[in-house]
Amino acid sequence: MMNNNKQILRYCPNFYKIINFNPIEGDKLTEKIIELYKNYIFRIDVNNINEVNEIKELDSAIMKYINDYLFRKEVQDRIVNVKVKKDCTDIIKYFIDFIINIFTSYDEYTTRTIYISRWI
Repeated sequence: MMNNNKQILRYCPNFYKIINFNPIEGDKLTEKIIELYKNYIFRIDVNNINEVNEIKELDSAIMKYINDYLFRKEVQDRIVNVKVKKDCTDIIKYFIDFIINIFTSYDEYTTRTIYISRWI
């Protein structure tokens, strides 16, 4: 098991930055998201390439969440309104997928938006 943890941390280069992040006082949502991240990455099967790719993406998404105020606000605004279906068997996975989807669409939107400045 210990070896798996080391392997997982190799796939999550931002792990220590993420878990050592101090959210502003009263920001319980960020604390919960970081807790979700920690719980999720250590329960994956390191032999499953899909799960490994997912934690790599999750690691990037949570790092973006910590470093980018606008992205953090976007996640917080959307996650409080998320509706979980009654037949959902894995709520943690559901929220992880939700965060990754926001990250992917946000990343695509912000990289496609190119700002061109004009010199007068």
